[in-house]
Amino acid sequence: MGNNNIHLSIITLSKNDNIKLSRTLKSIYSQKINLNIELIIIDGSSKKIQEKNKKLIKKLYNIKKEKYISIKYFNSLKKKIFGIYPCMNYGKKVAKGNYLMFLNSGDQFYNINSLQIILEKTTDQIKKNCLIFGQANIIASNNLNWLFPGSNLRNYENWIKLFEPNHQAMIISNRLANIFDFPTNMESVSDGYWKRLIIKNSKEIIYINQPIVNFFLDGVSAIKPSYKELVKILNNKNINIFRKLIFFIKYLFPRKLFFVYHKLQKYKSLIIDFIF
Repeated sequence: MGNNNIHLSIITLSKNDNIKLSRTLKSIYSQKINLNIELIIIDGSSKKIQEKNKKLIKKLYNIKKEKYISIKYFNSLKKKIFGIYPCMNYGKKVAKGNYLMFLNSGDQFYNINSLQIILEKTTDQIKKNCLIFGQANIIASNNLNWLFPGSNLRNYENWIKLFEPNHQAMIISNRLANIFDFPTNMESVSDGYWKRLIIKNSKEIIYINQPIVNFFLDGVSAIKPSYKELVKILNNKNINIFRKLIFFIKYLFPRKLFFVYHKLQKYKSLIIDFIF
């Protein structure tokens, strides 16, 4: 449940995309840090791309020669772990850091000081159930981006009762993160459900009013849900009405106009900042 020699575990999932993995690794290696971190890479790529990824990892690591970073590489196909959330569950179980975070392939830190800003909030290693989160700079298509939460947020205690931060902008004590697993039967809302459990069971929540990560809306978040997925969400008793409504609105948008949905997300965020 943590190792005093490893302060933070960064869990990165990758599948068949060398470019995104390279972006994430470069972001991690560029960080100015003075505490030991563990990088856990769980790769579900084909055999050919996995070989390329291993060469990329070795090349970037040798260039940086970062003494603070240790690397653990796992082949999820060989271990018969399939899907995003089973892989995330596996990653947090093998993590040895006192704290952990998820920075999946394609995600990146906001700047070279982001990780150090986060680590400064984790000096008390006695904390067992602690959540630390900052702002995510959300980047969509058509030069659209916004901060979530926004810089005008005045009361994060009230905000977090209704909303969850991006998991990329969350640092969680190891013990707390491993009390609950990501449910594997809740499709794309599994992430939000898990975060709500983490928030509910945190003994201490620390908010960093600065951008921590860049989150690109080019993955699951940017894909129009299928009718089959919608039905599963609507029939799931563990998902609240508000989240079902948001998912239903997302489903109604035509694929060609999906960028409009992202604009609405931005304006929703601005309204939320004004309220709180």
